[in-house]
Amino acid sequence: MKKREGVGGYSELRSRAEEAVKKRKTHLGIPATEAETKKLLHELQVHQIELEMQNDELKKAKEEIESEYQRYADLYDFAPIGYVTLGISGDIEAINLTGARLLGMERYRLLKNRFALFLADDYLAVFNSFLDKVFERKGKEHCQVVLKNQNLFLYIEGTALHGGQNCRIILVDITDRVKAEEEIKRLNEELERKVAQLLAANEELEAFNYSVSHDLRAPLRHISSFVTLLEKKLKGQPDKDSNHYLEAISSASANMNKLIDDLLNLSHIGRKQLQKRKVRLNDLVREVVSDIQEQSTGREIIWEIDDLPVVYGDRSLLKLALHNLTSNAVKYSRPQHRAEIRVGCKHEESEVVCSVKDNGVGFDMKYADKLFGVFQRLHTSEQFEGTGIGLANVRRIIDRHGGRTWADSIAGKGATFYFTLPIEMCVGSE
Repeated sequence: MKKREGVGGYSELRSRAEEAVKKRKTHLGIPATEAETKKLLHELQVHQIELEMQNDELKKAKEEIESEYQRYADLYDFAPIGYVTLGISGDIEAINLTGARLLGMERYRLLKNRFALFLADDYLAVFNSFLDKVFERKGKEHCQVVLKNQNLFLYIEGTALHGGQNCRIILVDITDRVKAEEEIKRLNEELERKVAQLLAANEELEAFNYSVSHDLRAPLRHISSFVTLLEKKLKGQPDKDSNHYLEAISSASANMNKLIDDLLNLSHIGRKQLQKRKVRLNDLVREVVSDIQEQSTGREIIWEIDDLPVVYGDRSLLKLALHNLTSNAVKYSRPQHRAEIRVGCKHEESEVVCSVKDNGVGFDMKYADKLFGVFQRLHTSEQFEGTGIGLANVRRIIDRHGGRTWADSIAGKGATFYFTLPIEMCVGSE
């Protein structure tokens, strides 16, 4: 059996055992036997091994503690925020590497310096007030400061430590956030100015539109009156040229009057307060179709109308939108021997999609973006009458109800015009 090398070796252990036996003899007053000596020696050997094992465990525990300490030291030093311990007078007692980097100085040079020395003058009073509250109230306090010569914005939060003689504060670099907030504020202010300018321009434009439209009424009335007088004077006279001229003047006057009405409607739609109430769209379509049919005698028109929703909206404006869409469908399907017009409806997740489809002349989709603009027309007045304002009115009405408008077509194969209403406006179907 291999001899165990322990504390002092086997010979030393033997000596210690013999010494213990002598002491035992003296204490007990009896002679020690060889067997007792061996037993005591065994006990001492076991005790020595126990001590060695305990020593190994202590060494291992020490290494683990040192490793854990180093890990937490790294977490402390390389944390994304600064940690600082301040004395009651504001002196720096401890600081992690992140805090030192924020303050722009090596850690050992920061110790014992007053933290306030690194702050911009305008923020000294803010920080001193913060520090007083930390030590007085014993709770969490916070403030925002700017570092001297660095233009860094810091958020500071602190609380007094046990004993009340020092406190722990955290430093968070909020420079990017502050600059982003300042930029957002600047953009919002600029946006508000532009919105105000736009609203003022719209008000001026609508006022001008309204004024001009009214001012045009008087000369148009004069033109119509003189045309009527000339027609009476030339009645019975075989002057074909004069009659043709009068018809042209009368037609132009009527078109101008219609244009004025449309401009006034456009102005009115933009300024009118919405009078929302329960509206049955099927009722509106029936009224519109009835009005159109009275003006389309002699034409064969097949109407197909889906079950449309009941909505909360402005009845008069929604009726105007439906009238403009359906009258356009009737007008542009005029070349067809039999016009086919369908008023459809489809429920989507967040909105109801309504449509007016015809089998008319259609249009080229590359011009679709012009359809809903003011005075935008894809056909000449010789082909189809109109002022180019009707679809602009439709878009404005639907916009004011929170919906969207668009169109789809193939030239020569009809067109479909769509508008949506938010699902929350719908209260069911008929």
